[in-house]
Amino acid sequence: MKVLVTGGAGSLGRALVRALGRGGHAARVMSRRARAESAPEGVEWAGADLSTGEGLGEAVRRVDAIIHAASDPRRAEAVDVEGTRRLTEAARAAGVAHLVYISIVGVDEIPFGYYRRKLAAEGVIAASGVPFSVLRATQFHSLVDFLLSKAARVPLLMPVPTGFKFRSVDEEEVAVRLSACVNAGPRGRLPDFGGPRLLTLGEMARAWKAARGVTKRVVNLPLPGAVAAAFRAGKNTAPEGERGVVGWEEWLARPRGRSSGCS
Repeated sequence: MKVLVTGGAGSLGRALVRALGRGGHAARVMSRRARAESAPEGVEWAGADLSTGEGLGEAVRRVDAIIHAASDPRRAEAVDVEGTRRLTEAARAAGVAHLVYISIVGVDEIPFGYYRRKLAAEGVIAASGVPFSVLRATQFHSLVDFLLSKAARVPLLMPVPTGFKFRSVDEEEVAVRLSACVNAGPRGRLPDFGGPRLLTLGEMARAWKAARGVTKRVVNLPLPGAVAAAFRAGKNTAPEGERGVVGWEEWLARPRGRSSGCS
């Protein structure tokens, strides 16, 4: 099949292109940016902008499926909600047979503005008339790595909300799961997908320090409010979901150059 990957220039998008290639599919990368010099040989590149709709009609033309991985937390209403609406309209007009959307575990339970917009995008897709599958994944290992790296820049101490719970997942495993969704055909809402272990952020920080050679003392950062309470309660951890196999410690043990980027 020919599969359009929105957000194909991002870290998840690049992993998706690799997974689709291994599965025998032809990927077309969609991005607002001009074709990157590092883009894989033989991969089509389509310039399009979800926030304006420019180029979408051409991007979706003659593709069998779309994996919608584009997102922008800073412009979530324009990109994640209205951009998804524009994408589904273009997909319906082009007769695309399957749209696969990557969402986040807990978007219906955690009152965070970005998550609410991801939930709204799910609703747009479900009402679009385009056959679809929605996969919610937990936070990527690379995102937790990024957050801990930021905390480690604070002088003297490393403040983190140690009681937050995560079941972080390997980005590459998510890409493989999304590629498999293309083969399976439209299935609506799929089982949530997360990593193999439930850990507190305090536990993750200790493992991260050991792996990164950081000696600062971790101190709890008490955060008030409903969003923080939801993360402490593990509303983001897919307790009934399916599991990947690459855990946090295994991911940390990889060479740094092979780690995925944030998402």
